[in-house]
Amino acid sequence: MEALSNRLAHGHLAGGGDGRTDARRAPGEPLPVLVLTGYLGAGKTTLLNHLLSGAPGLRIAAIVNDFGEIDVDATAVAGRVDSMVSLANGCVCCEVDASELAGTLGRLADPGMGLDLAVIEASGLAEPSVLSRMVHDVPRDIVRHAGMIQVVNAEGLDDAMERHPRLAAHLAEADLVVVNKCDLVTRERFGELRATIRAHAPRVAVLPAVRAAVPAGLLLGLEPAAPRTASTAATDGGHAPGGDARDHSHLHDGYTAVTVAPDGHLHPRRFLAAVSAPPTGAYRAKGTLTLADADGPRRYEVALVGRRLELRAGGSGPDGLVVIGVGMDDDEVARFLDEAVLAPGEHVDPAAGLGLHPYLIGDPDSSDVEEWIYDEQRAAPLTGAAAMLADPEDPEAFDPAFTP
Repeated sequence: MEALSNRLAHGHLAGGGDGRTDARRAPGEPLPVLVLTGYLGAGKTTLLNHLLSGAPGLRIAAIVNDFGEIDVDATAVAGRVDSMVSLANGCVCCEVDASELAGTLGRLADPGMGLDLAVIEASGLAEPSVLSRMVHDVPRDIVRHAGMIQVVNAEGLDDAMERHPRLAAHLAEADLVVVNKCDLVTRERFGELRATIRAHAPRVAVLPAVRAAVPAGLLLGLEPAAPRTASTAATDGGHAPGGDARDHSHLHDGYTAVTVAPDGHLHPRRFLAAVSAPPTGAYRAKGTLTLADADGPRRYEVALVGRRLELRAGGSGPDGLVVIGVGMDDDEVARFLDEAVLAPGEHVDPAAGLGLHPYLIGDPDSSDVEEWIYDEQRAAPLTGAAAMLADPEDPEAFDPAFTP
């Protein structure tokens, strides 16, 4: 096996406008859709406003239950002729209810809209997991699920979990948990909060933030903006040992992007098993891999967001995945595909490749199959009263009085 240093390439994701043009949606690509959730006071609206106003070069659609605190010019809202408001920077804001979501996403994905990203603010619409299912139900050549983000308040997480028992399930369902207002707590307290979150979601990426400032680069999975060595890759939000999390505006520097290349072709079944349990702290992974098949090796473009996997036949350049996350362990990232590597002389039976079909974009057999890989530690189905509030098969049955 190659030395660890030879198998990993490090980088950090730039905030601000660095590399933003790389996140523009190419013609013919589906519209990425993020689901943003969090209880009152967590900072999700601040995060959404930050994205709308602070992502130069990107055109973003905000999908909300009501305009409320979204930074939309009052005169524009008053003069609107439908539920869509154009913002000065080219973004748009849409006011919808759950029954209108699929149609709204279809309108926004129209190439004529020229949008790069849609963000659904979950409050007042539906349970986050139900929204995710509704996004999935839109054909994947029109939109793609870009992840579920849970925003929590660093000062009030314990109280919120006591008052809202469903928060534990929301954490387990999330692909990224943003711990906002970290300037108000110590580094030690942030460590305690991360442990609380990981008790419900052992592998989820946990990101510290101040004023909900989350670079669009992380959310859209941009490539590393600058090289970084393993010894300097931050694993605790960018603070020195014994440091304090308060009064720092550079917490996003703790994001890392690590490129890992497997030592050979991968067995399809073992590949699916590996990506069902990605490295702790990983949020996204993308790249090109070669999977073995009874008829010979096949190359795929791989996109993984949390537990949601997409494969496209083809791909160029050398094999490898860029794994993006927070607080990842280099050794774990380097080896998470090792068990999937085909052994010398090993053959793949014809049925092995059938398991890939649900995740293939453009595969006629994949349209009616759930797109994420179920992981017992992270999947959290609706239970109890929450199950009665929303029905994935009948979104109109959702009780609008429920506001997460």
